[in-house]
Amino acid sequence: MKKDNLNDLDLVRQITQDLWRPELEQASSRFHITIGWVAVILDPVFALTDLINIPDHWKEMLIIRLSVSFITLCSLLLRNKLKLPSYIIAAIPFLLISLQNAYVYRFIGVDHILGQNLNYMALLFGAAMFVLWRWQYSVVMILVSGLATGFFLSLNPDLTLNQFSVNGGLLLAAMGLFTGVLIQTRYKLVIKEIRARLALKASGEAIRMQAKEIKHINENLEQLVNERTAELETKNKALEDAAFINAHKLRSPLASILGLVNLIKDQPMSEDLKIMNTHLQESAEKLDDIVSSITETLEKVDKR
Repeated sequence: MKKDNLNDLDLVRQITQDLWRPELEQASSRFHITIGWVAVILDPVFALTDLINIPDHWKEMLIIRLSVSFITLCSLLLRNKLKLPSYIIAAIPFLLISLQNAYVYRFIGVDHILGQNLNYMALLFGAAMFVLWRWQYSVVMILVSGLATGFFLSLNPDLTLNQFSVNGGLLLAAMGLFTGVLIQTRYKLVIKEIRARLALKASGEAIRMQAKEIKHINENLEQLVNERTAELETKNKALEDAAFINAHKLRSPLASILGLVNLIKDQPMSEDLKIMNTHLQESAEKLDDIVSSITETLEKVDKR
């Protein structure tokens, strides 16, 4: 079991950034693009809240909101042409709306500060739920937003830092930190899931390749077996033919020679003919022994 776990970890480690980053872009682009379109549509609509919170400056804020929507819309329309990563599409409205919200603190009164802080927290909560990027982007966004908020608060003579803090300011700061942590946590989890999925896919591909290779080996092995079988059948047929020739076609004339030698012995012959007949008989008997030996050898091979 431990060995299997180690193998799984090795497969996951082999999934490099070049492999999982396109998958991350594909998984997160739908959310980032949606965030961009939501900002384009809803940010100008929230100008209605400016009529309540900062009635003397709502026209100024409407121009700012329309500018933010226009810039975001341009980034959406030019995304493919400029080859912008989808998280940039989400970062543009997030940063601009953060600066926009920070700018409101320059004019807002104590009575409406809590509502403004809640609106700001809604932006951070949306980013925490839908944005996926590296922690460095979160740090930059939070720092820029925090510095801008502090700067514009310092320009508002009707609002103190204490009033800002007790009316949701501390909660807003905590929400900013929580947003950064949550984005980073989701970012790591999504990458882990993508790497595991790609490792599983790679493992499946490896198994299919091994199965294909085994099938190829089996097919070749079957062909080799068939070829070897045909070769053995050919040799067996040759041995059978040799055994038949040895047992019948060769042994038959040899037996005739031995019979003739025996008949000649009974006939009156000179001493030279007798000697020649004796040599002929010995040679024929030796040949008969050789034929018998060949027959025995062929029979043993046949039995194997």
